Amino acid sequence: METTTKIEVRYPDCDRMGIVHHAVYPIWYEMARMDFFEAMGFSFADMNALGVNPAMVDLHLQYAATATYPQTLTIRTRMGEYAPKKLELLYETYAEGSDKPINTCRSFHIWTGPDNRSYNMEENLPEVYAKIKAAAGS
Repeated sequence: METTTKIEVRYPDCDRMGIVHHAVYPIWYEMARMDFFEAMGFSFADMNALGVNPAMVDLHLQYAATATYPQTLTIRTRMGEYAPKKLELLYETYAEGSDKPINTCRSFHIWTGPDNRSYNMEENLPEVYAKIKAAAGS
């Protein structure tokens, strides 16, 4: 499964030269991650209601080109590796009209439960883990 998230670059996202500041990309990837989970059928609202969280433990970004104001960007999000207690998401950001990503990202998450400890999704929420497997396979 792959989702797309549209981003309109805002003026406050940029430095004085009109280039998007590097610290803005993780915020955009959080938005794309929320869209991905929503499309998968396990939204952040669902997670909050159950007390589970995909706690981020690693974030790796590669900058290939700049984004500027005003510009429309598309973030493509898909799943990488996964297991009952962990999940990797992969992101590519494209400027409108371009087929080369201007930024790529990998986020790595550990599932935590209501007690904020490691949580086995396959054992505790098998119906949700089935959605994760399906999203990874499509």
